[in-house]
Amino acid sequence: MPPTLTLLWLVLHGWTVSAAFGQPNSNDPSPRSKDLALVLPARGNAKIAADEAIFPASWWDAIHQAFQQTSVGSALETENKLSDWRLVAVRFAPCQPLLPYITPRNTLLCQPELRLVWQPITQKYQRDHWTAYADDRAIHALYKFDPTVGLSAEQSKRWAELREGAAGLSNVDDTEYDRLNKQLVRSVVHQLMALRGQHEPPSYDGLGERPEFANAHAAALFLSRLAGFLKTFAKPSNLTQLTAFSLPEGRDPPMIDEWVFIAFEPDQSGQALKRQELTVKSARDGRVLASYGLKARGTVRRDEEDLLDLKDQLQGPDRAELEESVIWTFPERKLKSKRIADPFKTHVAHTSCISCHKLGPLNFDLHNLSYFEDHEVSISPRVQQDVQRELQWLGLDTASN
Repeated sequence: MPPTLTLLWLVLHGWTVSAAFGQPNSNDPSPRSKDLALVLPARGNAKIAADEAIFPASWWDAIHQAFQQTSVGSALETENKLSDWRLVAVRFAPCQPLLPYITPRNTLLCQPELRLVWQPITQKYQRDHWTAYADDRAIHALYKFDPTVGLSAEQSKRWAELREGAAGLSNVDDTEYDRLNKQLVRSVVHQLMALRGQHEPPSYDGLGERPEFANAHAAALFLSRLAGFLKTFAKPSNLTQLTAFSLPEGRDPPMIDEWVFIAFEPDQSGQALKRQELTVKSARDGRVLASYGLKARGTVRRDEEDLLDLKDQLQGPDRAELEESVIWTFPERKLKSKRIADPFKTHVAHTSCISCHKLGPLNFDLHNLSYFEDHEVSISPRVQQDVQRELQWLGLDTASN
């Protein structure tokens, strides 16, 4: 059965279902989980590679140079060829909060964001067959959307003005921005749903690999459509942030038990990358509680030591908040994971990179989308709750999604 639409949200904005989302499938014009979170398999030769069109060589140079200054060293070049890197996930976040703190206004003052995850996938001979193996490193790229993809020139200008002054908007302005923003979002959702093949709508329920990968022909057609979508929306000029993490050389996560995270912001209109400070912000007011340098080095058992030193320098509510926002030791994982995985209580900026990567189901690595050993893909609880929240924001019943 197709999911029940929450009609009130659509009616208040004067939309019909078909007007809001288009009709790539006449049986069910509403988006599902796999429309918002596209997981691509590690297996098979058909793939989207990190080539120059969407991943400039200057980005690789910046990433390699940054890791050279850490314990990772030249592991990326030593253990992986450029051709190993492939797109493994695409996430459309229709309502990424504009305000850097927790507030009910986050459901009105938000913007669409595109997120890509790249991993180096190698083939490993295990027992009696070859299997896909994801080296324990990845690159996450975040992109903004040009408002002109769904709004007129005049509307785009107004959307940008309201977005820029989000913190000081009146209730009337909030409502105007929300209306324009949802018009932009439904335009993008329409194009995402146009990526679908001929599968029945329930095939897009739940999280996991896209149903198009059930056979080679459907996979090739899907990847062609997706590549066109990315060339339009994942342009280097749309990049807002890029983060990368890696295990040092050795391919033995349990024994090495060390990961390094680095972050970048776009430079020269996205044609180059500039190093970015790693921070933890307050969920109360958006202030930076701790800025702990250009890299973070942590393990399954502990977080970055510089961040721990900064916590010791804080006092009162700030110290208490940072204490609760970071998974400092392994036993704290069970106590704090639920809160950190909840998008209504914690934005990604309100915790550390390492803490966020400890939410996955595997205890011996920090990878949230992995093909380690004999494990199939594992999806972070944070992604699961994000997608559930986003479907709710779109006005959809998430019971079957």
